[in-house]
Formats: sequence, structure tokens, C-alpha cells
Amino acid sequence: MNKWFTGVTTVEELRKKYRELLKKYHPDNESGSVEITQEINAEYDRLFADLSHDNNSDKETYTQEENEEFKAILNEIIGYNITIEVIGSWVWCFDCFAYKDRLKALGFRYAPKKKAWTWHYGEYKRYHKSEISLDDIRIKYGSQKVSNYHKQYAIS
Repeated sequence: MNKWFTGVTTVEELRKKYRELLKKYHPDNESGSVEITQEINAEYDRLFADLSHDNNSDKETYTQEENEEFKAILNEIIGYNITIEVIGSWVWCFDCFAYKDRLKALGFRYAPKKKAWTWHYGEYKRYHKSEISLDDIRIKYGSQKVSNYHKQYAIS
């Protein structure tokens, strides 16, 4: 029985719901706690295992390792005072100059034409010779803004 992910039938829906729950219940938030986050993570892992066995060739598939890394990256940056957007399986960070060194250490790359830091699991190969706008990427893969979280204390 699903307490946190009722009605979720695909990995994409699961990830979307996970981002929403993480935004609300992460320990850095007032309404969040470590216990709730651990409960959400356990249910997410169980559902991910179930849903990833339903290999549908029309949909993007994710490995367990990729999934764990995706969760770790979101958990690491969710408390930063930046705008986070997940576009397809990429994590984009905007308005994040103060965090550039931390993002670089996590494996993010800077996209100067888009003025954003971006992360993707694994090696990235560029297939397009021409530049593709961020709006076109959003349309093709879908996007979800995760947070624009403002902490009340300074960056350490």
C-alpha cells in the first residue's frame, strides 16, 4: 500500500511526485523531518524497483544506479537558495552564482548560453551541431521547477 505515491503508474510520475514531496518534507524545511524523508525514500525505492521492471520501449528507462544518483543530487541541492528545474532526466540550476563551486564539485557543468548549471547522470555527448533553446528542450522532454528555496541563514 502506498502512503506517499498513490496513483503513480510510471517512473516519470514517480519522479515528479518525489520532487514535490522532497520539496515539502525535506529536513531543511519547517514542515520536514528526517523520519518522513526516510519513509518517502523507502517507498520511492520500492516503487521504482516495481515500475522499472515494466520495461516499455516507448518510455525512457532508468537504471537503479542512475536513480540513486538522481536522488542524491536533488537531496544535496534542494536546500540551496537557487531555482532548480528538472527537464527530462537533467537537473538545471539557475540564479546560483554563489553556489557555483559546490555545483561544480557535484559534477554540474556550466552552460554559458543558457546561463545555468546542469547535471546529467553519466557521460554527455552532444548530438546537435546547432544550439537548441531551453524552451525547445522543455517542450520536448517536459520540465518541472523544483524550488526557489530561501534559507534564513547565510551560505557557509
